[in-house]
Amino acid sequence: MAEIAARFEITERQVRRDLVAVEEAGYVLDRTIDDTGRARVRIADIRPGTIQLGVRERFTLLAVRRVFDVLRGTAFFEDVESIYDKLAGALPEAEQKDLQMLGGRFVFLPDRGTKDYRRKADVLDGLLTGIMYRRVVRYSYRASGAPAVRGGEMAPYALALYRNGIYVVADRPEPEAADRKTPPFSPTVYAVERFQKAECLRGRTFEVPKTFGVEDYFEGAFGVTRGGPRRRVVVDFRPEAAEAVTARAWHRSQKLTRRPGGGVRISFEVDDLNEILSWVLSWGPLAVVREPPELVARATAELRAAAAAYRSG
Repeated sequence: MAEIAARFEITERQVRRDLVAVEEAGYVLDRTIDDTGRARVRIADIRPGTIQLGVRERFTLLAVRRVFDVLRGTAFFEDVESIYDKLAGALPEAEQKDLQMLGGRFVFLPDRGTKDYRRKADVLDGLLTGIMYRRVVRYSYRASGAPAVRGGEMAPYALALYRNGIYVVADRPEPEAADRKTPPFSPTVYAVERFQKAECLRGRTFEVPKTFGVEDYFEGAFGVTRGGPRRRVVVDFRPEAAEAVTARAWHRSQKLTRRPGGGVRISFEVDDLNEILSWVLSWGPLAVVREPPELVARATAELRAAAAAYRSG
């Protein structure tokens, strides 16, 4: 004890307190007396079931837990909360107190218009079960702007989380042998909040095509919408927006070019223009679409309609 205290310029009492803290953290200490009569201490093992997390790891655990607050009321939130509680409960008492203290040092601010899934617990349960166990799901769904609910059977491949919303990528189940003339359907993205019903069917399973990969599926998307041929989009931004535009990665295929006067041009290849349009319009007069002509026309029409609405009061 005296040698350790002298080496680190602390008191022997502090050494003893530190050794107690080490044991409380889950380490097994081997205390012996050497031939000269001096006490020796070494870490012999870690107690079974003890979880060791550094300060940064504890902070990261808390951050991950907070991000899922936007999904409160869903099975995702309940599962993440359960995992968090189990991990936090397995920590030594001192580390649990540190975790509580760190709670005031991280906040996740969700995107505007966070969706409420509290009334979709059964729907999410059916979709999750279908995805995890590859079971066919019978569903009913009302698409955006659709006058009526439609339904049928689907093979749910994967889930996607986008702007605090949950989406499922699903296809039509493989037709039976007697129905091989039915043309295959390509996977489609469904918004979970628009499902009226989703229940797994007993004894009905499906196989995900080997050619399907969820990340590859969204390769050309600007968000979650897909469809149509891949097109080149070009948008010019005024100098006032240049820093904000260049500070983010908007798409995997994006290319940035500095323009005279301090502006910036961004281009990328996408297969759907709907979310590109809303993104461009969100920049107001700071962004001007150059390509493709269809997007230029749609943006122009939207801005004229908005200006007319303001003029009419």
